[in-house]
Amino acid sequence: MGVETIGSVRDCLRAKRHAIIEGWLARTLQTYPEHTGQFLSQEKDPFRNPVGSTLKNALPVLFDGVLEGRDSAQITPALDSIVRIRAVQDFTASQAVAFLFLLKRVVREAMHRPPHPPLSPTVGGEEKGERVSVVEDLAALDGRIDEIALLAFDLFMKCRERIYEIKAKEARRRIYVLERMYGMEPSASACGPDLPLAPQP
Repeated sequence: MGVETIGSVRDCLRAKRHAIIEGWLARTLQTYPEHTGQFLSQEKDPFRNPVGSTLKNALPVLFDGVLEGRDSAQITPALDSIVRIRAVQDFTASQAVAFLFLLKRVVREAMHRPPHPPLSPTVGGEEKGERVSVVEDLAALDGRIDEIALLAFDLFMKCRERIYEIKAKEARRRIYVLERMYGMEPSASACGPDLPLAPQP
């Protein structure tokens, strides 16, 4: 990701950082079923609520990464902590990374609140130039979010591949055990690379 600044938009969003993160967290929790979202929001014990705790710790890191243009190495640990959780939950790939795009909506809502003026069309001179600058700055911020979403998608697919590998290995192990129990010669497909073939007579 680039490291360019986003000027007045960045200053505005820095001032509203806490409200934006809270709004982003609330929107992300809405991607879960209602009762689950309520629990994730209200339960403060990180041992009973690791998902909520992870979101509350990681989203501020990701927001700062977007705002300050930090490189992927700096944000990957926080991003990976969320994606790993969503990879084992009942989310499709698009649903799992959709929480990142919610930030765009939250940011625009924040920009429309006082003291920043609404982003409406204007005419003439300096004010028009400021509006153009705001639009360009928001476009740069959107680009950073898109880049992080692509990284999240890659992380998600790696997690899912690992999950499938674990499930396949467990399935092969069960077949191997059943074949041994019934006195059958374990097949090569059941054994796989991690289980031994039966000794040849």
